[in-house]
Amino acid sequence: MQVWTKLFAKSPFKPLIKHAEVALQTVETLEKALQAWREGNYEEMKKLALEVDRLEDVADRIKAEIRDSLSSKLMMAVAREDVLIYLHMQDKVADAAEDTAKWLLVKEPGDIPEEIKEVILQMGTESIKAAKLVYGAIVQMDRVIESGFAEKEIEREYEIIHEIEGVESKIDGLDTELMRLVFQNADKMDWSEGFYLLNIARTLSNISDKAKDAAERIRLMMNK
Repeated sequence: MQVWTKLFAKSPFKPLIKHAEVALQTVETLEKALQAWREGNYEEMKKLALEVDRLEDVADRIKAEIRDSLSSKLMMAVAREDVLIYLHMQDKVADAAEDTAKWLLVKEPGDIPEEIKEVILQMGTESIKAAKLVYGAIVQMDRVIESGFAEKEIEREYEIIHEIEGVESKIDGLDTELMRLVFQNADKMDWSEGFYLLNIARTLSNISDKAKDAAERIRLMMNK
């Protein structure tokens, strides 16, 4: 606990960056799992998906330790409540990655049309891009604080937030395309296959949604 207290004394965002590093590892591992899924390498995908689950547990433990060590007596540049709310939102990104990994493990995929696999992989790429940008956003927020809210650093933070928000429209388009393809190929797949695919897509979309929520929270902290 003393480690976290020392980090908070330097900056309220140092411990959040430590948590973000694990969240980043979680989504990067999911990215590899999706690629193995796309290639039909189920055993490798299973190993990577289980690693996603393990990393999410690590993120949860770090979140609990940070929460327990964040004393109301600490003097910080931002409110304790804001730090805790942001931590919760950042952790939801890792949670969403774990949800996707769990759906990948539900079954060994059957004969899925290549065009459907490609759309899901694109959804994964875009959602994981947003999650990676969240890491960049919290690192940049630390730079903003350390610079004394220098205009150049603030502008860069808003650029990252804008990039995260821009992913949303791409995901929406891919989600619509996936639903069209699943129903178009309904006669070629078992109903459970369609259910499986749509849930993978739903959880991937959720990653970008949670990334956007975290970015919006940083925007609110910037405006206080």
